[in-house]
Amino acid sequence: MNVDINELAHYYAKVNIRIIDVGRAVVPPGKKCFGARTPPFSGLVFPLRGRARMFFNGVPYEMEYGKIFHAGPGMSLDKEVLGQSEWDFMVIHYQVSNSEKGVFPYDLAHFQLETGYNTRINDLLHRMHISCTTPGSLPALQAKSLFFGILDEILTCAGNRRNESGREIVEQAMAYINSHYMEPLTIPKLAAQYGLNSKQFAYLFQKHTGMGPNEYLIEHRVRRAKELLCTTECSVSEISASVGYSDPYYFSKLFKKRTGFCPSTLQSCLGKNTG
Repeated sequence: MNVDINELAHYYAKVNIRIIDVGRAVVPPGKKCFGARTPPFSGLVFPLRGRARMFFNGVPYEMEYGKIFHAGPGMSLDKEVLGQSEWDFMVIHYQVSNSEKGVFPYDLAHFQLETGYNTRINDLLHRMHISCTTPGSLPALQAKSLFFGILDEILTCAGNRRNESGREIVEQAMAYINSHYMEPLTIPKLAAQYGLNSKQFAYLFQKHTGMGPNEYLIEHRVRRAKELLCTTECSVSEISASVGYSDPYYFSKLFKKRTGFCPSTLQSCLGKNTG
């Protein structure tokens, strides 16, 4: 499930949450368990050491340190420890009040967030574990406060990593456009190269460049066409084709709209100036 970080933060800020418990388990290598179910509570799973594969409602997740996983209540659960090391993890079980379950769809869902290596999350998690196993109202209040501190750290780190990943994708896409602008490029085709749909790709591109991918492609083609008009004796039809437009009439209209000049007029003016 694709998770909107801001939306998730908005939901967690609004709903009333009850902490059920914080547990830790160490599972030996090679251990497998199939046909189980998650508890009747939502849960956040924190890998600490080793690797495992878990299936929530049949969807596989590769669990390792640097990733946080969420599972809803009563989901089918299959799991197996990978490699030769023990699988060490902690889990926070929580529950959203019945009156708010309809407005918080994420508590019933399974998803993954990548935080990278973050010792602060581990520190908060262990402190929360101590608070949850200590009787009294004050430790219970501390546990709830620590829970939201953990959420804040998770969502901040996950959001930052997504921004870095998005910037890298956009830089790769820009380089690809610069090298393949003469080909019949489409936004769906570009987006598919990076495992995104058109809407996701356009959003990332706009966010990191200030313009949409189609706008960037047009600007690059027009700029390249202008260079060719100024430095070669190629015809308008030849230049149109060389920058990715098979219809020279359409290219001429686009070029004039973008630069204020018809390509043939610009070409003749440059010819007179150089003559």
